[in-house]
Amino acid sequence: MQWPPLPRAFPLRIALLMSAVPAITLTIFLAWFGWGLQPLERYYLMAYWGSSTSAKQPGSTTQIEWLLKAASGRKSEPVIDVDVASGGRWNLSLELSSSAHEGGWMSLAKSRPEAVSSAELEGLLQEAFYDNRSFRQVIAEPLLYASSVPFLVLFVAFMMKRELGIEWYRLREEVSELELTFDPMAAWSHFARRIRSWIGQRIAVEKAPLQRGYSAIKAVPHIAVIPGVVQQAETSLLASEKQGLQEPPQRRSIFPGAASVHNAKEQPKPWDESQWID
Repeated sequence: MQWPPLPRAFPLRIALLMSAVPAITLTIFLAWFGWGLQPLERYYLMAYWGSSTSAKQPGSTTQIEWLLKAASGRKSEPVIDVDVASGGRWNLSLELSSSAHEGGWMSLAKSRPEAVSSAELEGLLQEAFYDNRSFRQVIAEPLLYASSVPFLVLFVAFMMKRELGIEWYRLREEVSELELTFDPMAAWSHFARRIRSWIGQRIAVEKAPLQRGYSAIKAVPHIAVIPGVVQQAETSLLASEKQGLQEPPQRRSIFPGAASVHNAKEQPKPWDESQWID
């Protein structure tokens, strides 16, 4: 893979000096944490910090997981400095020391998280693991080294002032050229074209489902409607309904013969005894 070339006026030395301050500071703290502290000092450092910051608050507690040495058939006990050792030169993990193995202990274990009074925990950790040094005294050494980093970078910058001045001059020239050649109207026109293109693409994407639905509707066969036929059918239907409403009701008689009346307006004929059915 070929990296793209850097611009002609890229301030490489200035960028390296500016990034050197946080990089060197982080390296100092990592080196101090790895090799400037004892194994148990590294393990209890966060608990020591939490207890020291809240020790003056009444009723405050700090959670801690005690490091224990364990063996089968024996009750676990808290470890001390002679019971642990680092895993290796570049390995910050903890393991049992040779003297602990000789004493019959087999492994290291952590206790369940326990909430302890911050003031009591600070005094216990300070006396047992940090040689009666406060937390501020413990971190004073790396802070002292870290505070000297900006002065070291300023000294290097002073020694390279000529090269840094040339880089800064080239950078200022290139920025000035860019400002002179920069056309705000052309940049705005290009930006507007990009926006219009994006809007057109979005409209096309949204219209695609609607066009597919319209094409499906046009493909469905349909029968042409003749207005005259529809009007004739409606007229016939209305006429039949009107005729049904005008027809008079029919009445039937339970008596046989000419006495029955089929029309409501027709007068019934007189009934004779000869029409009786035996």
